[in-house]
Amino acid sequence: MADTLRRLADRLAEQPISFHWLRKLPEWNYRATKARIRRVRDALGAPRVLDAGCGTGEYSSLFDPARYLGVDLNAGNVTFAQRRNPAYRYLQADLTRWEGGGERFDLVMVNGVLHHLDDGDALALLDRALAQLAPGGRALVIEDVALPRPGLGTRLVHALDHGHHIRDAARWRELVSSRIEIERSETYQSGLCPYHLMLGPARAA
Repeated sequence: MADTLRRLADRLAEQPISFHWLRKLPEWNYRATKARIRRVRDALGAPRVLDAGCGTGEYSSLFDPARYLGVDLNAGNVTFAQRRNPAYRYLQADLTRWEGGGERFDLVMVNGVLHHLDDGDALALLDRALAQLAPGGRALVIEDVALPRPGLGTRLVHALDHGHHIRDAARWRELVSSRIEIERSETYQSGLCPYHLMLGPARAA
C-alpha cells in the first residue's frame, strides 16, 4: 500500500498542475506560511524579492510583480508559474550554480527547497542566493521540519515528500546559521505540515 501511494505521489509531483493544487489541501492553502511571509514583507516595506526555488509560483502574489524574480530548477514549474502569473518574472536555473543577473534583492526567500538537498548542496544554494542580497537585506528560510512526535498526517506527508533531507529544528539552525545571522527562529504548523522558519541577514564574508 505504501509503495502504491509513493508511486502515485511521484506521478502527481511530476505534473506541475496536479502538484500545485493537491499540495494546497494538506496545508490549508498555505495560510500559516503566507501570514508569516506577509509579516516579513511588511516589515521590509516594499522589498525587491528573489524567490529562490519558487516552484509553481504559489507565493508570487504576495509581492509587487515589478519587484519580484522567481527562480526554479524545474522548467515545468517555471512554465506553469509564468502562465498562471503573467505579470511576474520567472527564470529556470540551477540555484546551486546560478551566478545571478546583477540585480540585488532586499529579501531572498528559500522556501521548501533545502530539504531536497544534502548539506553540501544546501550550503551551495544558500551561498549563491545570499550573494544576490542587497546591503541591509534579509534572508527568509522556511523548511519542512522533523518533529520528535509527529502525528499520523505529518508522517504521511513526509513519507510522500520527495525531500530526503528533512532535518529537525536544531539541525536546521546549525546548518543555516553558518550562512545567516538568525534573528528569528520558529517552528509552526501549516495544516498537516510542520515547518521551521529562520530569518536574518547574511553573515559577513
